[in-house]
Amino acid sequence: MKTRKELTGLMLTAAAIFAFNFWLEAEKGTGGTPGAFLSYGAGARSMAMGKAFVAEASDASATYWNPAGLGNVERQEAMMLHTMLWAGTSYDFLSYVRPMTQLGAIGLSMVKMTTGGFEGYDKYNEKTSSFSDDQMAVTMSMGKKFMKTLSLGANFRYMTHTLDWHTNSSFLIDMGGLYALPTMPNLRLGFNIQNIFENKLAPTEDDMPLTIRMGAVYKQFKEKLSITTDLVSTTGVPGLESHFGVEYWLLDHFAFRAGMDAQEKTFGFGVNWQNLGFDYAMAMHDLGLSHRMSASLRFGPSIAAKRKLDARQEYLKAHAAFEKGYLARGKDFLANAVSLDPQNTDYVYEFDRIDVVIPIYNEVPKPSKEHELLRRSVKKYLDRRVEHSLQILRYLLTLDPGNAKVIALIQAVKSKERIGTPEPELPSGMNLVDKSLYDSLNYFYDGKYEQALKLAQDVLILEPNSSMAYKRIGSAFFAIGEKDKAVSNWKKSIELDPTDEKLRQFVSKIERESAETAPTEGLDFLDSME
Repeated sequence: MKTRKELTGLMLTAAAIFAFNFWLEAEKGTGGTPGAFLSYGAGARSMAMGKAFVAEASDASATYWNPAGLGNVERQEAMMLHTMLWAGTSYDFLSYVRPMTQLGAIGLSMVKMTTGGFEGYDKYNEKTSSFSDDQMAVTMSMGKKFMKTLSLGANFRYMTHTLDWHTNSSFLIDMGGLYALPTMPNLRLGFNIQNIFENKLAPTEDDMPLTIRMGAVYKQFKEKLSITTDLVSTTGVPGLESHFGVEYWLLDHFAFRAGMDAQEKTFGFGVNWQNLGFDYAMAMHDLGLSHRMSASLRFGPSIAAKRKLDARQEYLKAHAAFEKGYLARGKDFLANAVSLDPQNTDYVYEFDRIDVVIPIYNEVPKPSKEHELLRRSVKKYLDRRVEHSLQILRYLLTLDPGNAKVIALIQAVKSKERIGTPEPELPSGMNLVDKSLYDSLNYFYDGKYEQALKLAQDVLILEPNSSMAYKRIGSAFFAIGEKDKAVSNWKKSIELDPTDEKLRQFVSKIERESAETAPTEGLDFLDSME
C-alpha cells in the first residue's frame, strides 16, 4: 500500500511537470525591469528547482528568497555561489546566517552580477576605454518563528548599479512570511513582498517595481520528496511569472532536482555530508547552457537546544508566578517560552488558556480562601483537567455565592472548551465539600462503597488537605477488603488531624493484627469513628 502511494505521488509529479511545461512555453517574453539581476536566484539548490523556493527557503539562501525562512535555521551557516550565466556575464552570491536565542536569526548577503567587455568611443569613433556593467545588492536580513505554524522576516537592502562612470543607488525593504497549515502539515505556504519601500540615495529615473512572490511546497514520503511552485507578480510586467521545482533525497545525503520557469529548464543534484553541502545546477537557456555550483558550511552548536532550555526556564518562571497568583506576569513568561519554542504544544496550549482567565482575574486576590482555590483552579485548567478546574470554581461559589467573577470565569472556561451542559444545581446551606462528604457517608451506610469512595476522592480535588476525605476513603477501602489502601489513607488522615485518637488506636490495632487471617471485626466500628 505504501509503495502504491509513493508511485502514485511520483506519477502525479511527472504529470504536473509535463503540464507545467506547456504553460511556461506560452508564458515567455515578459521583458526586463530595473533590478532584474535579482531574479537570477541564489544557491544552486534553488536554481536547480526552477527558482521555486519562496516556501522552501530554510538555509542560508533564505536571505535572498524569503527572510522568514531564517527562523528555521538552527546553526550558523555560510553559502557561496559563483557562475557564468553566459559569455561575459558572471553572477555571485554570498550569504552568512547566525541564529540567535531570542531574535530568531540574522543574516548578511551579497548578490553581484557583472557583465564586461563593453568599449567606449569618442565622437570620432576612437576607442577611449573599456568598462563593465556592475550591479550589486547587500542585504541584512532578520527572521523569526513566532508560532509553530508562522514565521515572519524582513530584508533591508542597499543596491547599486554602476555603468562606466555613472552610479545610482537605493535603499529598499522586503517583507516575507511562511505559514504551515495546521490541517495539512505537509503543505507550507510562503510569500516575499520585495521593494515595499524605496529610498533613492543617488539620482536615477528608474523606480524599483513592487514584486510579490507567492509559493507553496508540498512534502511527501517522510519529507524526502518536495514539490514546489512559485508565482511572481511584478508591477509594470503583465501576467504572472511561474516557477516549478521538485527535489528527492536519497539516503539523506544525495538529492536529485529538476525545475523550470519561462526562461530556462534546470536539472541538478546536491550532496550533504556532516557540516558540508555541495549543490550543482545546469540550466538550458535561450542563450545556451549555464552551470551553477554552490557550497555551504554549517558550524557552531545548534541553537535549538539552547532555545529549548531557555524556554523551559521561562515556563518554570511562569508557573512560579501562577503559583503566587500573579497571572499577568506569568503570562509574560509564558509568552517568552512560546517565542523560544513555538513547537512545544504544552506552552502554546497554556498560553492560549491563560488568556481566558486574565480578562477576569488579572491578579488573584490574597491572602484569602479565594486566592488558594483560584490558584488551584488555574493550575488544573492549564494541566488540561478542565472538569477539575470547574469543580473547584463551583466549590468557591458555594463558599461565596453570587461572586460575579467566579461565575464569569466558569462561563468563559465552558465557552472556550465548548462545554454546553447546564451548570449543576449547587447545594444551599452548606458548601460543596461538606455536601460531598455528607453524601459519601450516606452512600457508605447504604453499602454503596464505590460511590462513597468516588465522592470522597472528588473532595480531594477541592480540598487536598481534607483529613475527613482521607478518613472516608480509608473506610470505603476497608469495607471492600482493600485493607492496605485503607490503612494508608487513614494514616494520611491522622497526619492531617493528629487529634483523632479513635482512628489512631484502630489503625494501630489493624497493624498489630495484620498477620492474622481472621477479620478484625465488623464495620460497626466506623459509626464511632465518624
